[in-house]
Amino acid sequence: MALIDATLDLIFDKGIDAVRLDDIISEVGVTTGSLYWHFRDREDLIRQALAEHLRRSIEATVEGINTALDTATGRDDYLAQLTPFLANPFDPEHVDARWRRFELLVSTRRDPELRELMHDLQVRGQRAFVDVLTKAQQRGMFRDDLDPVAVATAINALSLGSNIVGVLGEDGPTPAAWFGLMGFFVASMFPDQPKRP
Repeated sequence: MALIDATLDLIFDKGIDAVRLDDIISEVGVTTGSLYWHFRDREDLIRQALAEHLRRSIEATVEGINTALDTATGRDDYLAQLTPFLANPFDPEHVDARWRRFELLVSTRRDPELRELMHDLQVRGQRAFVDVLTKAQQRGMFRDDLDPVAVATAINALSLGSNIVGVLGEDGPTPAAWFGLMGFFVASMFPDQPKRP
C-alpha cells in the first residue's frame, strides 16, 4: 500500500507525468524488484493507484451514508448528516476529487485494463449504495416507490456532473440556490411526513 500511497501523493501534487519509478522506489524504500513484483510497469502502478483512490472515495461515501442511516434520530437528522456527502461544486477539494474521477473515466476509453478496473469499482460502489438505499427503504427513510438502482445512478451522475457549476462561473447558480435544489432533491426521496394533529 505504501507504493500506492506514494504514487497518489505524487500524482495529486505534481500530476501523472511527474510519476517516476525511481522516485517512488526511493521514497518508499523498496527495491526495483519489489515494485515489479507487484506492478508490471509504470502504467500499471498509476492505473492501480488511481483505482485505489476511487475505491477509497466510494467506500468512505457509502460508509458515511450508512452511518447516517444507522445513527439518525429522524428525517431531519438524517438529512443533516447527509449534507457532507452532497456534491459541493464550491469546495475546491471536492471539485478536484471529481475532476480526477472524471479524468480517470475518460482514460478508460484508451486503456482496456483501466476500463475493466473502473467497471469493477463502479459496479461495487453502485451495489453498496443500492444496499444502503434498500436498507433505508426497509426502515421507512426512503420512498418505497423509487428504484434504488435508478436513484444511485442519478446521484452518481449528478455528483460527477456538478463540476459544470465551476465551468459556468458567474453564469451558474449561487451556493444558496445549488444547496436549496440539492436539499429539495434529497428530501423528495423521503416518504411524506405524517401530519401532526
